[in-house]
Amino acid sequence: MDINEIINKAVELRILINNWFGSSLVWFQLVSILLSGLFIWGIVYIITKTSYFNGKVENYMDILGFGNLTKRRSLKGWEQIKKRIASPLQQDWKLAVLEADKIMNEILKMAGYLGTDLNKKLEILTKENLSNLDEIKKAHFLSDKIMKDPSMELKKEDAIIALKSFKKAFIELNLLEE
Repeated sequence: MDINEIINKAVELRILINNWFGSSLVWFQLVSILLSGLFIWGIVYIITKTSYFNGKVENYMDILGFGNLTKRRSLKGWEQIKKRIASPLQQDWKLAVLEADKIMNEILKMAGYLGTDLNKKLEILTKENLSNLDEIKKAHFLSDKIMKDPSMELKKEDAIIALKSFKKAFIELNLLEE
């Protein structure tokens, strides 16, 4: 099949379509443009509402070394912890302690401390690495107790003491500012 045959077939197809749709072809084009615009708007709207690209941008920034992603994530996590400890609900206090413990585990993991859990990582650490190591161990012990028995009674004062220990460690690790 040579180029002339292809062009002739294309022209015949155009004439056939024009005969079928005739004058309403303009309306079909207009409707399809409107639908395309509506779908594009919907896609953009959904992407912005779900924050899909925020995580992707943060990952690339971390890989390329721009910004301090670990610190920003820790700050966001700490803000959530502060909201939970301000709550009148004991369940929120427990969650605050658990979240602080989780952040500590992730920070030590990123710092290169090997271990299957935070207990193993804390065994590796010394007072030179973290000045309030004993306080962190007590706070982690409290977190472990909460994990093992979620129905345990927790005094707000105990939760605050544990969170102060974590906060001091995060400040030492330059993740939080005083």
